[in-house]
Amino acid sequence: MKTLRKRPRPDALKTEQRRATNNAGRMVYFGLLMAALLAGVNFMFGDYVFLRADGLVLRDKSTISATYLARVEAVDVKPGAEVEKGAHVLQLQSMDVLERLADLSSRNASLTAKAAEFTVRSETITKLLPLAERRERETAKVLEKFDRLSDIKLVTTARYDDALRTRFEAQRSLVQFKAEDSALREELEALTAARSDAEAALADLRRHYAGGVVRVPISGSIGTSVPSVGDVHKPGETILSVYSGDPYVLAYLPRRYLFSIHPGTRVKIQSGRVSATGVITEILPVTGALPKEFQNSFKPRDRSQLARIHFDAEPPFPLHEKIKITRENYLF
Repeated sequence: MKTLRKRPRPDALKTEQRRATNNAGRMVYFGLLMAALLAGVNFMFGDYVFLRADGLVLRDKSTISATYLARVEAVDVKPGAEVEKGAHVLQLQSMDVLERLADLSSRNASLTAKAAEFTVRSETITKLLPLAERRERETAKVLEKFDRLSDIKLVTTARYDDALRTRFEAQRSLVQFKAEDSALREELEALTAARSDAEAALADLRRHYAGGVVRVPISGSIGTSVPSVGDVHKPGETILSVYSGDPYVLAYLPRRYLFSIHPGTRVKIQSGRVSATGVITEILPVTGALPKEFQNSFKPRDRSQLARIHFDAEPPFPLHEKIKITRENYLF
């Protein structure tokens, strides 16, 4: 028999050359790995070398709060409206204040009537006091004569007793008049002071209540929250907010950095595609916790030093806009 095709032996394999593969996938893998590594390093240690801070666009804020239980009767402004100092914005009504005004008026009237009564009594005593003093002097002279007559037995006991009684009544009347006059003067002084206090309290309450008219203390813009007719506000509750002054940025600066941040540092302010420039005008000597919208779920809650940033030009951001702050050239 003759073999038609020679078959290779299974134990005599030839060395096979590995085929060349494409390196693009490997480069993409290493690129993604490096990007993830850099992102992690930037996340953990980027604040040491880059100025990156969060902030809010703010203006000076004044609040109008209720100092008494009040119901809103009328509203003359809308959210965002520009108002001048002293402008009428709200009409309130408070039954508690009206009752207190009525009580103070009634008390003032009662004190006035009592003071008038005491004044009449005091004037009466003042006019009768000279007569009482004269009566006391005359009875003293009569009693002296009766004493001399009694010594020589020229007056009866009954007449002598009448003279003593008359002398006693005159002296008692004089003492009563003087004591009452002194007491009335003191009471009149106390009543006068009480009337002054009541009138001052009534005037202060009327001026404070001002018929329920609420006026803005400064010129500015009305906030977003405006009460509605019929709303009832308790004492201490904020009814209205007024924003005044130029807009500025309240920045929350990082506490861990290897560079210097000081007043005069120029920064870039950005929110989305809108950006502006400014300068740090003041670094406040206080710290504050980042607002909730700034908190990072992967970082512990931290406190940052506060700074104030002034815009170079009219800012393109609305009030309370959340913004990002970096250096103008980003790196220090």
